[in-house]
Amino acid sequence: MLRFATINGARDLRLDHKTGSLTPDKEADIIILDATSINVAPLNHVPGAVVSLMDRTNVETVIVAGKIRKWKGQLLEANLSKLRSQLAASRDYLFGAAGIPQDLFRL
Repeated sequence: MLRFATINGARDLRLDHKTGSLTPDKEADIIILDATSINVAPLNHVPGAVVSLMDRTNVETVIVAGKIRKWKGQLLEANLSKLRSQLAASRDYLFGAAGIPQDLFRL
């Protein structure tokens, strides 16, 4: 599964010459996961835990093309207020374009 998400994905997108593995002169996106969280305890099998048990709360650090984007669980240089506004505008556009009335409390 990990190979599928890294080098195989890059190869399928024909980007394996520049990404998909930790190789000199390639761009690297790296995530560091917290395997001590209660949602993976007791840790029995690392690949299985990553695929089956971990979620966004286990993402401790994110490095994109050599730049740290998340450190010790905190997003860096992120304007969450602006992002929320952009997401709401996108949602409103999609609902409107599809002709679907918005009801945030529908059952």
